[in-house]
Amino acid sequence: MGILSSSVLRRGPAWLLVPALLVMAVGFVIPLGEVAQWASSPELYIEFFEPGNPYRLIMIDTFMLSIGVALLTVALAYPVAYYLTRTQGLAQKLLLIGILTPLWVSVLIRTYGWIVVLGRGGLVNSLLMALNVTDQPVQLLYTRFAVYVAMIQVLLPIAVLMLYGAMASINDTFVKAARSLGASAFNAFRYVFFPMTANAVIASGILIFVLSLGFFITPALVGGPSDVLISNVIQTQVNETMDWELAATLGVILLAGGAILVAALVVLVRKALQSDLNGGVK
Repeated sequence: MGILSSSVLRRGPAWLLVPALLVMAVGFVIPLGEVAQWASSPELYIEFFEPGNPYRLIMIDTFMLSIGVALLTVALAYPVAYYLTRTQGLAQKLLLIGILTPLWVSVLIRTYGWIVVLGRGGLVNSLLMALNVTDQPVQLLYTRFAVYVAMIQVLLPIAVLMLYGAMASINDTFVKAARSLGASAFNAFRYVFFPMTANAVIASGILIFVLSLGFFITPALVGGPSDVLISNVIQTQVNETMDWELAATLGVILLAGGAILVAALVVLVRKALQSDLNGGVK
């Protein structure tokens, strides 16, 4: 009986994975297998990689947009998260509430909000004309700029919270020790603090990049005709043209391309930051 109990205890932590694995199997693996069955036509893959194929061009544009959104979002989120770790009390709580509040609002509603703000009669154009910066409304809505702004606003709280969680767990005595040994504030941040947050920067960037690949509501509402992303194409093929085989093929290519790019980015970024991750010693 004692042997059985010890065996169960040793296996106990592994059993904790079962609920999550079941959810992944039902919600991801099985549906992915169904999609893969629809995307089994070699002709569609050959056609996709032909020069000038419009879907391939849209796919490349989607990846470039997602990379740009990820870089800008993390770059904006990092100083906010850093400031959060340096504040205490009521100021920190109010700032956290301000960051969390957008997550309680639907993405669709937030996107409609940008239509109001960036429209020809919106707040931005009204302010520009009131300040005599321009005599007539500027075309801000239905542009790539609007897509970037709306997507970054939606994803920024997620990046801030991920980075803040990592920064809050860092022992501040490491930075103080570097300063006491003669390092400037910038060098203490560059060679001590930042390397300890590098993994969180990479992880948040990858998450924002992956989430950006699946955006279709925001580009459809605030983007122009040239700002169609591959997710919009897939949605059109599924709901309007009923070409599920093409939609499945595009989905598989998107998933495979995203996985390959993420893996390559992880390897390259980790290699570039290797000296920092090892303590900043070269």
